[in-house]
Amino acid sequence: MYWLFYTPQWFNGWDIAFDLVGLLVTFLIAAYSWRIYGLNRENKFKYLSLAFLLVSLSLLVKAFSSSVLYYGGVREVIVTALGPAVGPELRFSEILYRSAFFAQMVTTLGAWLLIFFISQKSRARLNKLYEVSQIGLFVYLIVLISVVANFQYVVFYLTSVVLLALIVLNYYKNYLNTDGNSNAWRVLTSFMLIFFGNILFIFVSLWDTLYVFGEVFTLGGYLLLLWTYHSIVSR
Repeated sequence: MYWLFYTPQWFNGWDIAFDLVGLLVTFLIAAYSWRIYGLNRENKFKYLSLAFLLVSLSLLVKAFSSSVLYYGGVREVIVTALGPAVGPELRFSEILYRSAFFAQMVTTLGAWLLIFFISQKSRARLNKLYEVSQIGLFVYLIVLISVVANFQYVVFYLTSVVLLALIVLNYYKNYLNTDGNSNAWRVLTSFMLIFFGNILFIFVSLWDTLYVFGEVFTLGGYLLLLWTYHSIVSR
């Protein structure tokens, strides 16, 4: 059976719960972003909505993949449902696992890249051919990294950390420019928590319990971000 990396056995199942809660939270963030976009028609909130929908999709794929890995009953249902796709004696099962992990990675990295662009100083974008080509190059690199990371998971989390570090830096600049606005601080803190969570994921092979702390930090970041959006919309 194919695994990206091994996690604490006692945490198997709990991480699915974390992912499902994260899925709900990120979906609500996407909904709040879309609602804010409807109020002020700022495109960045439309793209934020798309970004967090990608995160939701990633968490859905991750929860599904984990369920198949952890529970024999779920595997049997999937094998029965897919039939020839898994091949005789599950010959092609690893390809399906890798495809699921690829989908998880490419949607996550796509979301971080989109948020990175959003977090930059506002200006007109995609009005010139070279800017569009740059976006195409980034998409190609994300796909390539996601393929490589299927064989070495650290590549995925290293890339996530780099993108999240740039996002944190941009939101830190935004916080300074808003004279200590509390919402700007919470957004910054949210992405810092997600950033630290992804750093911990890098070292899971050294101590698998870091996976638990990484999940806690990441979910904490999503929850704080949801609270921030809720407070903005509720005004």
